[in-house]
Amino acid sequence: MRTKKGLFITFLACSTLVFTACSSKDEQVIEVPNCIIAGAKAPAWACGTYSDESKFLAVGSAPMSKLGYDFTRKEALANARASLVQQIEVEVKAKVETYMNTAGLKENESVQKVTTMVSKQTSKLTLKESNQLSFWENPNDNYLYVLIGMTKSNIDKKIDDEVQKALDELDLI
Repeated sequence: MRTKKGLFITFLACSTLVFTACSSKDEQVIEVPNCIIAGAKAPAWACGTYSDESKFLAVGSAPMSKLGYDFTRKEALANARASLVQQIEVEVKAKVETYMNTAGLKENESVQKVTTMVSKQTSKLTLKESNQLSFWENPNDNYLYVLIGMTKSNIDKKIDDEVQKALDELDLI
């Protein structure tokens, strides 16, 4: 009986040794990046997956220029600001339409005029108050990416003020 018990313990020890020796202690974790641009791992914001509820955000990019880094940065900022203006114009249109419908002023022509007037004013504000929040240079294609942002509360107040001003100018209220 002792030999059977001894054999069993030996077998169990050998089995444990074999299984333990064959198993890998280092788990290989394959990291899948969230954002890849031109084969390079990029920050999430460069792919447009970053958001901040308190800000309007936009990304702009530009190829590195022979005119230097500063020129490239300004070009990327201009592209980002153009994107930011488009976002704000959508916000303006939605607010104007909501306000006009609530006030019972549903004329499409009036909505268009007010939207245009307010968009022009808020676009100027966008250029003044937007700030560069981050940048990234892609090592694979030599593009510079910039993230810009602007506080939503500033824009919302400006839109409300400009809507009222535009409606007053058009004698709609």
